[in-house]
Amino acid sequence: MASEYNAAQRVLHRIKQHVSEFELGASTSDTTVMQAAIAQDLQTLGQRISEYRLLGRQETNERKHKMMLDRAATMGDEHEQLKRRYEKLKQHKAEQALHRNERSELFQRGAGASRAPMDTAVAMDPQDEESFWGRAEQELDGYIAQGVASLDNLREQRGFLHNAHRRILNAGETLGLSQSVIALINRRTAQDKIILGSGMVFTCIFIYAIVHYFG
Repeated sequence: MASEYNAAQRVLHRIKQHVSEFELGASTSDTTVMQAAIAQDLQTLGQRISEYRLLGRQETNERKHKMMLDRAATMGDEHEQLKRRYEKLKQHKAEQALHRNERSELFQRGAGASRAPMDTAVAMDPQDEESFWGRAEQELDGYIAQGVASLDNLREQRGFLHNAHRRILNAGETLGLSQSVIALINRRTAQDKIILGSGMVFTCIFIYAIVHYFG
């Protein structure tokens, strides 16, 4: 149960770090990758908190039961706070990007007004261009989110394999210890039989000597 709590804490720490970096600002590509990573980590954290809360409800020890539910409640509050903070930051940055795009379009239209009518007729419609880049950005976001999710799944599988390998090694060590104990018990049993047999023979000889010489 401690491993589930530690795993949730690692995801929580990673989200805090990414949200702080996202708030400080980065390049467009880094921001897109970071948003996909934060969204995936928020979903993963929610699942881990639910699993840990379920384990806490199933715990029979009263002290551990209360401790696990308190931890799950604390992590749930932090999860909701980080989610709200991230949504506000994302909305704020989207508004900033929209403001920059509108300002850039105003400059482009001002520069286009001074061009010849032929150049204006050949130029692409700004609305069509904006729609094209918007669709391209959405598709890139989807590909990046899928890639980040695949990497997270690979990391999870690597952790499961590592734990399974460690359990197999522990089982091997335990089996080796059990075999050593069994061999020691067998040797001790054989020694006890020899001592018992020798004692019986000595007792019979002693009784015979007493009867023969003093009887």
